[in-house]
Amino acid sequence: MEKANNKPEGKPETKPKTKDEKENIYNNLEKYIESNIEKKLNSLMETLPEKLPKEPTVAGYHNLTILQLYKNTLGTLIDIINDITEAYDKYDYLDTNNYIYIIIGILMKDGRKLYVGIIFVFLSFIIYFIDGASV
Repeated sequence: MEKANNKPEGKPETKPKTKDEKENIYNNLEKYIESNIEKKLNSLMETLPEKLPKEPTVAGYHNLTILQLYKNTLGTLIDIINDITEAYDKYDYLDTNNYIYIIIGILMKDGRKLYVGIIFVFLSFIIYFIDGASV
């Protein structure tokens, strides 16, 4: 049984593309890329806030939860102990006054003041109860 149109099997009929058809394919490709980029930009714009703050907002200490205060206090205590041991190893030749200034500098670093205060209040309660129990 012979086929009527004498085309080879599996190959579609191709006709030579004209200049208009080639330009049409490129225009469609450009439109496709353009629409995809536009969709991605629109989705990105939806996730960004409407207005960006001019100054960075600093979260105050009054917004911290007790769990955050607890974790930050323990982290600060560990950092202070590490800094004091490094200072003790590094400055063996210093006299007592200079060593005290170094320790005060370690305790008063930025961001540690609140947590150092919490540690001092906790230590003062411990010392008060120890002193009251010894009488």
